[in-house]
Amino acid sequence: MKKRVITALLMTAAMVLMTACGGGGTEAGSQPTEEANNEVVEADGTEFIFEAEYTVLEGLEGLGVSGSPTGIGLAKENANASNGFYVGELGVGSPITFVITSDADTTATLKAVLGSNTLGNCTWNPTSFVVTVNGEAVQYEEFTTDNGTDASNQENFKTKNLGEIQLKVGENVIVFVAGDNTYRGNMPSAPSIDCLKITAGAALSMEEVVENIE
Repeated sequence: MKKRVITALLMTAAMVLMTACGGGGTEAGSQPTEEANNEVVEADGTEFIFEAEYTVLEGLEGLGVSGSPTGIGLAKENANASNGFYVGELGVGSPITFVITSDADTTATLKAVLGSNTLGNCTWNPTSFVVTVNGEAVQYEEFTTDNGTDASNQENFKTKNLGEIQLKVGENVIVFVAGDNTYRGNMPSAPSIDCLKITAGAALSMEEVVENIE
């Protein structure tokens, strides 16, 4: 009889201990997993690609070797470019402006696929090639561009990571324009721009001017 009482008491104590430690409940055990999964989703985000040839080109004045291309003349074909087109021969009169709409405030990673603009080996930094987001200059790490080895295709497009930016809910204006340099006949120029790749934890979109290349 005493053994049965002691055994019952021991079993009751064990059950109380398990309940207090959360050992017998699936809800307590599943909550950290759900939180961890949410953190992973937010950190990964989604990559959105926006084509430079679909931005507003009307009214822009480029900087060519022989004559200055204007408007949709800045959009050029290239088999190695995303979507088969890019914008090139850019100067201070041809800022390329992406108007990106976000459905939430978010921190995003901004990358740009850039070509050499047939300028040869050039070094770019926030002074020589100005990038702004909602009027604020992006302080990215210096990078270089150079011509490709194919004489018939010198653009040599490469993806450059420009770092983290802050996007607000609604419209965001991202501008790329030639800065303080003398890379094109002693006049300021800029790399060719193929597209932007923006990774964010929000839904992004851009109104496209598709008739630029039709």
